[in-house]
Amino acid sequence: MVKKLFALASVTALAGLVSAVGAAGCSETVVEESPNDAGPADTGAKRDATTPDDEEEPEPETCLTKEPVDMSGEPYKTALKSPGACTADEQTTLTAYFKGKVDANEDVLVSEWSKEVSENCAKCIFSDGSGDTWTPIITKDDKIDTVNQGGCYEIATGKEACGRAFQQYTACRIEACLVDCKTQEEFSACIQDQDAIYQGPCSATITTVQKECGNNLQGALTACKNTAWTFDAPIKSQCVTGGGTVDAGDGG
Repeated sequence: MVKKLFALASVTALAGLVSAVGAAGCSETVVEESPNDAGPADTGAKRDATTPDDEEEPEPETCLTKEPVDMSGEPYKTALKSPGACTADEQTTLTAYFKGKVDANEDVLVSEWSKEVSENCAKCIFSDGSGDTWTPIITKDDKIDTVNQGGCYEIATGKEACGRAFQQYTACRIEACLVDCKTQEEFSACIQDQDAIYQGPCSATITTVQKECGNNLQGALTACKNTAWTFDAPIKSQCVTGGGTVDAGDGG
């Protein structure tokens, strides 16, 4: 069975995710010319920009699905917002515990992980998703089922539709690789093929994020930036500080 924990939780595995959304959100691109490029007037000499030495070997294709992935039916619920349920120290403790388990290549059991913090804090962070609101981490069979990154974006923009769109966007990349990948090695290689994911089967989800998050997206990208793990910002936003709505254009 393909394990998707690292893809769900690792910021490294998500490298390029935020930049893909951010790049799509730019209304204009300014190209700055390096002073070294100015040089003297053109002498008429031309360089061949595609000499054999400059040619690169094409990247091998992965098991990424070639078909667009429809995430419109991906579930999402209003983000739980409970500032003060967890302390900053408790969040640090949770992160350290998770890292220790990952480094040791051991299963992260929610029943044990949640004991690292107070009952009130654990209640804010972990749930099975069956309630009226979603916590930062949704669990299934005592393990992480999904990380509610959309919750932070909902709180930051004040729009549930933005949170839903971003959550569907993050889930798309995993689904795009689960469709045809049969082994862990194939799945891991597929997840790293980020440009192909965002320009191919998940391109529609980027458009939806742009539409639903609007002018507040850039500010939300900054407010919801994770450090080591994808649950960092959601936990802080939903259970520690309570987040705060950004103004349009913040972080642009």
